[in-house]
Amino acid sequence: MKKNFLPAAFWITAAATVITTILRVTITPQMQESETGIFKVSYLIIGFVLAVLIALAILTLSVKRRVYKLNELMVSDRKPISISAILLGLVLIISSVFDLWQWRVFGITPPPNERVISNLDATTLTFTLIFGVLAGLFFIYLGYRLLKNGIYATPETALFALCPVIWIWVRIVRYEISYASAIPVEQSFYDFVMIIFTMLFLFSFSRYVTRIQEKESSNRILLFYSLCAALLSLSGPAAIVSLYMLGETEAYNSSRLAGLTDFCIGIFALSTAISLIFGRKNPAYQEEATDKTALDETAENTQIEEYTVPSEQESDLEQETAEEPLHSTSENNHPNVDEILEDLQQSRNIVNTDITDNIDITEKTQNDDVNGMET
Repeated sequence: MKKNFLPAAFWITAAATVITTILRVTITPQMQESETGIFKVSYLIIGFVLAVLIALAILTLSVKRRVYKLNELMVSDRKPISISAILLGLVLIISSVFDLWQWRVFGITPPPNERVISNLDATTLTFTLIFGVLAGLFFIYLGYRLLKNGIYATPETALFALCPVIWIWVRIVRYEISYASAIPVEQSFYDFVMIIFTMLFLFSFSRYVTRIQEKESSNRILLFYSLCAALLSLSGPAAIVSLYMLGETEAYNSSRLAGLTDFCIGIFALSTAISLIFGRKNPAYQEEATDKTALDETAENTQIEEYTVPSEQESDLEQETAEEPLHSTSENNHPNVDEILEDLQQSRNIVNTDITDNIDITEKTQNDDVNGMET
């Protein structure tokens, strides 16, 4: 039964996004009058959103199903994340450059303030625009890599993945030092919670991409944050557009914090949830890893053979070369049997000749002695 929890969480998020948008469009105009506004009706939306968040936490965190990593998913199942990441990156860069141009030329700043109210506000706005461009570049790089061979965890990638986190963090700081932070929570609940869950989602996603979190429970937390961010980031901009089309100017101005960038973040978060829930593991992923290991071992063995075999051949050649003169020398120094016999025969003839000569000399001497005595 629990295998259906994650798909159920997705469909609950989709339905809750539509209901939240309708409630905000209906109730927000009733809270604009400072004296006659019915601010307590906003608790209806707050209660509904909190109930949905609790349901999503139960459905996503209680499931033991493994959440695949991006590189493990099939390329076709990574496309929702890839396309939405590239779209988010382009919107972030264009909106950051446009906000910088408006600020430097006309002095108009993006929500929640229309003008710079302090040096700290100007500093946070500057860092928001800078890291907005860097975050956009990261999302474009992420989308491009996922369409190819996937993204790999390197120190440079880990630092690059922090840019969206720093961007949303500086944006929260700017929100807190603005006049919007003085508004009661029942009137600013939607915007504040939207930014908080956007920060949690981007931080968890950066850890997921760089593989800093290896536990399956951490990946399920990412799934929970992605659904929450999709719910709040999609319903906010949709409600603003609806209020503008209905002519509710005051209600529209009070909710301007959620813009096109937040809507793209909601699409990206929803696409992440879709890929993590419905994505299929690439069957060749483990095989590729095994084949790569086998290829590495084969290459290593080949290198060893290439290193040892020539050395053996060279040693044999050197040994043969070294032994050749020895063999030739030994052959020259040691005569064969015929030569030995010939030498022995010659020596025997010499000895016989010497003996015969000695005998002749002795006989001649004796004859001389006998002749002398007769005389």
